[in-house]
Amino acid sequence: MPRIYYTAGNYHGQFQNLNTTAEQNLICRKLDLYRAMITVGNPSFLTLEDIRRYGLYRAMSASIFQKVTLVRVNIASSPNGMHLHPIFENYLSDHKRMVSYNLGMAVAKLYAEKLLNISNLLHVESLKKVNAITFVAQDGRNREPDLVGKTENGDWHVFEAKGTSQNYLGGALRNAKIQAQQVEKIHGIAPTTLTACATSFSQDRIVTRLEDPPSQGKKEIEIDESKFYDNYYAPFFALREATNSSLTTKKIDNLEFSSVDLKTENLNLTIGIDREVYELIQEKNYSRVNEYYSRTKNIEFDTQYDNQISIGMDGFIVKYM
Repeated sequence: MPRIYYTAGNYHGQFQNLNTTAEQNLICRKLDLYRAMITVGNPSFLTLEDIRRYGLYRAMSASIFQKVTLVRVNIASSPNGMHLHPIFENYLSDHKRMVSYNLGMAVAKLYAEKLLNISNLLHVESLKKVNAITFVAQDGRNREPDLVGKTENGDWHVFEAKGTSQNYLGGALRNAKIQAQQVEKIHGIAPTTLTACATSFSQDRIVTRLEDPPSQGKKEIEIDESKFYDNYYAPFFALREATNSSLTTKKIDNLEFSSVDLKTENLNLTIGIDREVYELIQEKNYSRVNEYYSRTKNIEFDTQYDNQISIGMDGFIVKYM
């Protein structure tokens, strides 16, 4: 199985076991990165101009195609693990930064899920677009973290993701820590973690440094939780509406999921949501969504599906057609 590599430090309390004395690794396939990018990719893919021109659902659906294509084109796999495709070296500097930035967020999503049991990690800018986040206290600094997420027990977490094609991670990690540290409270309580996640993408492998620095800012955040959940799962519903696709119900082991097919020139994927989560989101029964997250922490499926499907704690499923 292909892998990505990481070290972690400065975690405390229930997460102090994440701290490493040597490099560790995590299984990661392109399918996992496709799944991560669909929910956590940069909302700049979804422009106001596109929304006005095509409508929200069609614009969001188009952004999903772009996110998936970014992973397909720029990531390759070898016996040493996942790595950048050589095509990356042909890009102009601005495009390299955009690719690295988005891949960095996808990797952060996987670490949040696999190491910290954070089911849903969402971009702050996405929450701003739907008026789901309020900064009730500021300290005059404009910098803020990229991502916020919530575990099934109600704890909020902050993530700042940096991606770079440079081997040296010191500068990227330092900047990530500065942004993560800006948040003091979410709903009046200190976030459980403030993770700075800096990832180096090279043609040899993918390496990440994670740290949980102490808060040094004065930003206090309140989040509309119903809008948070709706926005998190919006990509699936947008894809369904914009492609005029009828939902297909499929079953793997004991998992039943609703899905639509995403077809591009060089890649055909099935994107789905666990049927239970699909119905709970439509009913706006968010407390039971958290119960679902709790049950799926350590979900495992028959190994015959290992190379065909990626399943997240959030109920999202990405599968090769």
